[in-house]
Amino acid sequence: MRRGRLFVVALVVLLAAVLLVAPAGAKKKPKPKPKPKHKPVPVAVFTPAVLAGTWSGTWNNTRFSTNGTLTLQVTATATTLGWTATIGGNTFGCAPPAPQTFTLTKGNGTNQWNASGFSISGSNPAFGDFAATYSFKGGTITASGKNLACAPGLSFTVNGTFAANTFTATATITLPNGGGTAITNVSLTRS
Repeated sequence: MRRGRLFVVALVVLLAAVLLVAPAGAKKKPKPKPKPKHKPVPVAVFTPAVLAGTWSGTWNNTRFSTNGTLTLQVTATATTLGWTATIGGNTFGCAPPAPQTFTLTKGNGTNQWNASGFSISGSNPAFGDFAATYSFKGGTITASGKNLACAPGLSFTVNGTFAANTFTATATITLPNGGGTAITNVSLTRS
């Protein structure tokens, strides 16, 4: 009888072990990954708030080994996009211009912003006759200018990209009287 009990106890222990321990080839279920508390919501359309803040950094002309600072103070309301550009250093070979301020209203067309971005054009002594277009979808900005008051005959193009809190751009400057081109690189960070 004692053997019978030992056999039953051994059988119960063996069954318990089989039920509690997974077979050698069995896969364990992976633990579920914790869900993030705050999932970033991608912005589907452009609003001025996307670019709001202070963007500051440097520019560097590779041909003439000149450099300086650039600060963009971008402001936003529900209906306006405004910014002030402050440039330090001899931009375009000229003395630093006074801060340049622009304000765009919501709408379609030049000098307005909408869900796709904005376009601006105008004329002032610092940038001459200029135009710029920002495409929200790609985060890109293109610009051009000519007829600067301090540098007759000079023209420029700019290709840049906004990515989260950084802005990088390359300006190609065409010098007057067949003087060739100069490249200026811009790098800004939003604080």
